[in-house]
Amino acid sequence: MKTNTREKVILSSIGEAEKEVKTAMAVPAGYVEVRLSTKGRVGAPAVVHVRNFKISDIIALSMSDRLNTPVRLINILNEAILEDTDVAHWHEKEIEELMVYIFLNFYSGTLKDVQFPVNDDDREYISKLPDGKKRLEDLDKGLWVPRTDINIARDVDTYDIPDDYTPRISITNKRTGLKVVFDFIKYGDQLVIKNWLDSYFAADEARFSRIRKQIEINNNLSSQFLNDPSNIDKYIEIDKDEENAYMDYLVRRTQAITDVAHIVSIVEIDGEDVSGLSVGEKYEKLCNDARIDYNLITHLSKRQAKVPIGIKPEVTMLNPITNEVVKRPFSFRIPVILQAMQLYGSDDNDDCFDDED
Repeated sequence: MKTNTREKVILSSIGEAEKEVKTAMAVPAGYVEVRLSTKGRVGAPAVVHVRNFKISDIIALSMSDRLNTPVRLINILNEAILEDTDVAHWHEKEIEELMVYIFLNFYSGTLKDVQFPVNDDDREYISKLPDGKKRLEDLDKGLWVPRTDINIARDVDTYDIPDDYTPRISITNKRTGLKVVFDFIKYGDQLVIKNWLDSYFAADEARFSRIRKQIEINNNLSSQFLNDPSNIDKYIEIDKDEENAYMDYLVRRTQAITDVAHIVSIVEIDGEDVSGLSVGEKYEKLCNDARIDYNLITHLSKRQAKVPIGIKPEVTMLNPITNEVVKRPFSFRIPVILQAMQLYGSDDNDDCFDDED
């Protein structure tokens, strides 16, 4: 029997409703539904269900340094999400958004006492106050840090993603005809890049480990010198040639990080599929390709900026200096949310549990 368009729409709606009911029945207690703004068009599913972090998760993350946090967070989030998904393949903006949802649902609707982003207008306002000169001096020295609150539920917004959005960007050089296709950089790529860098520069790291420690010691002594000038006697004499070689190595490593960060996202070049190559294989194949130049990467950055995703960087907040409501840039970077989780604890503990003597 032939089905008309109206019937198809009704049947589709019924099917979606039944699917949502079945999903809701299958979700264990303690999980919340999160509908990400990327709507399944980037790396994450359109909808996931996630629970709060365990105490052991928070402890593990609090004991992690900048380099170890991503791998631990990936493992923790993969365990916390009900659906079969790997956040290592998500865009970092999607993970940031998920973390904000977790904070909003399980911790607090407000980020309290965050550092207010002071701009030139604020400095001009302060300069006109009776004690403005002293305040500006305290501000520059970090003795005075203006702070404010951010209402996440009310004042934080996300970008609308277009229906035809695709995370892959194709760029063709009109002069040479070169076509390069870039995929988005996945959150887990930073771990792959780090592991490759550690392996690629292992010999250099071993060679310069001693001088690196010597330089760190001298830098620490320099910071203590003003309080205790006698520290000058503790300085370690460093071989100048070795120091120059070490500095050259740092430049080479930084250049490699910059190059590989863009190369890793290339999935096709000049009609050749390179999506299956490892980071090392891509680097060896493309690092000296003169066609992957500054102009190409600049054009890529412009294309990416045209359709931003995730949480909008402009947030409404109270200006503690002028007492006005303003929009200011605020970064919901993963370390910021993790720190807030560790400091705030959960509002549920006060609202939902009774203390017994």
